Amino acid sequence: MKYATAGLAGLVLLAVSACSSGEASMMETRESAEAASGPVSFSALHGWQEDDHAAALAAFRRSCARILELDGAAPLDPKASEARRYGTAADWQEACAAANKVGSGKEAARRYFETWFQPVRIGNASEVSPLFTGYFEPVMKGSLTRHGPYQTPIITFPPEYAAARAAGKELPTRSQIEASLADGRLDAKRLALVWLADPVDAFFLHIQGSGRIHLDNGGVMRLAFSAKNNRPYLAIGKVLIERGEISKDEISMQTIRAWLEAHPAEVKPLLSRNDSYIFFKRLEGAGPDAGPPGAEKVSLTPGRSLAVDRSFHPLGSLLWLDSRYPAPDGSGYRPLRRLMVAQDTGSAIRGEQRGDVFWGATADAAEIAGRMKEPGELIALLPKSLAAR
Repeated sequence: MKYATAGLAGLVLLAVSACSSGEASMMETRESAEAASGPVSFSALHGWQEDDHAAALAAFRRSCARILELDGAAPLDPKASEARRYGTAADWQEACAAANKVGSGKEAARRYFETWFQPVRIGNASEVSPLFTGYFEPVMKGSLTRHGPYQTPIITFPPEYAAARAAGKELPTRSQIEASLADGRLDAKRLALVWLADPVDAFFLHIQGSGRIHLDNGGVMRLAFSAKNNRPYLAIGKVLIERGEISKDEISMQTIRAWLEAHPAEVKPLLSRNDSYIFFKRLEGAGPDAGPPGAEKVSLTPGRSLAVDRSFHPLGSLLWLDSRYPAPDGSGYRPLRRLMVAQDTGSAIRGEQRGDVFWGATADAAEIAGRMKEPGELIALLPKSLAAR
């Protein structure tokens, strides 16, 4: 969520351009893509033969369950009604029905995608800096009761805020909400789903839009995005760059967290500069291996679910990603060439060639997501009947 990001997602912690050393290569990537916009063969997708198409198909089937329930004349995603290249639900429903009949194994899945879909290179002349980042489901410590170090509440959407929104009123900013929790205007005890031991953890939970809380009583609570105050999101990483605290080349989730931990007195005033605030709900019935729900309201799949700008790419659509990601052990970069499913979005995800990869809830996922900010390219996979029009 990628909601906080989320928004979503959302989600993205680093709303900054990629480092200067990569700007030229990103420019070349977009110019190349624009020059070759249109249908391409599967052989033009570098790494296509080596991908795990069965993993992509498993993620796509989750989206297909939603698509098959839509009226055929409806858009694939109501918030992407202007993305006309993706057609209507009817254009996808035959392929989705066929997805449920594919046999097991990578080869059968690859044949399915090649039978039903056509790769189409896309371009946006106004965008010259594609950017691909990552997000994850953070794991942190918490308690169901307020005591000891557990002093930071993660709250559900207050009923009075819901009523205010329904009446068309603007909701308070982050700092105003936190002040109301502190002075009792909002009943923290009533609204708190859990109390966290670290306010920095709470901030990153808001950024990611979901999380797993290891409770002091031995249990595990799963949290998911519920609502937001719709106030502007300010990237703290951008503030620290502008202040000269961290260089643009070094900015990452890890360096931001390290700076916050080294400057505890500045945590609250700095984080309060971000007016956006996320409210959560308890995620019930989700198994330990299930990802959090994305904006499509299906469980996200690590390494296969992509948060996108819904004005360009509807939820449920297929996108080939050609980029790279940082190895979690710090040994360099690895190719990221795989078929993704658009299943989430985020307030920091803006542009046709912009995406946020969901990596999961492991320590490696946090390491990759915290440092990933790479150039690359998205190529759409459209149903053949739609691409032929």
